[in-house]
Amino acid sequence: MARAKSTKTPTRTAVAARSGSLAEVRGSVQRLRAEGQRFVQGVRRETETFARRTRSQLEADVRKVRRELRSRADASLQDLESRGRRVVGALELQISRLAGGAQRGLAGVRLGELPKLAKRIESLEERIMRLERQLRRVLPG
Repeated sequence: MARAKSTKTPTRTAVAARSGSLAEVRGSVQRLRAEGQRFVQGVRRETETFARRTRSQLEADVRKVRRELRSRADASLQDLESRGRRVVGALELQISRLAGGAQRGLAGVRLGELPKLAKRIESLEERIMRLERQLRRVLPG
């Protein structure tokens, strides 16, 4: 059987009971809100602390990497400079040997004979190029 709907107005006790439970709900909501705010503030503080700690650690790592790169670059630069000095020394030695040989070879040559020697060198170079071409034809590849 269906209950008949009551058309009565609510009694004072019903209103008081309802307002009592409404007051309880309000109190619970306020407590939950306060707890939520405390929780959010705690999370915010922890996040800020973590961000600061992380930033300082990151800065320390960056300084460490910079020092390492600088020392590696200095070592590489010193290595390149020493290699360059060795190469320049070897070139100077070869040039001095060649110059000495050229000087000895030209010691008996007079200034008037230089054009004749230049023509001789030119003919020798042409002869070498002809021989190279012949070798390329005979030995392809």
